[in-house]
Amino acid sequence: MALGHIMLILTLLADGQLSAAFVSTADQAECEARATAIEAILKSGGANVQQIQCLRGSQQFARFSHATASAAPRHAYELTVHDGVLTAQPVATLKDCPPASADGAANQRYCVSSTQTLLSDTAKQ
Repeated sequence: MALGHIMLILTLLADGQLSAAFVSTADQAECEARATAIEAILKSGGANVQQIQCLRGSQQFARFSHATASAAPRHAYELTVHDGVLTAQPVATLKDCPPASADGAANQRYCVSSTQTLLSDTAKQ
């Protein structure tokens, strides 16, 4: 399985929903540099940033668009992070996703919504 580098940005929306944004990066160093810059921008803009992580993963997401984010349809995902590897599983609604949990730093699970569509899993290509 070919793993790439994905920045996971989790923010809390005004309605209490956890929102996810996904950014593909060339490598871990680029991810960390961009994460620092993005976190500063989001916080200065008043976003309720819950966490930003640089992870590995084989999935690809549509690019995030600031221009259409507020009007774009939202997609529900169950996210799992196991030993630094992110996997997103689409779910019909957030009600179909068990509550978020963390079993130490190595194993995490979140129920999130995102304006980004899951495009592919590069391991299947």
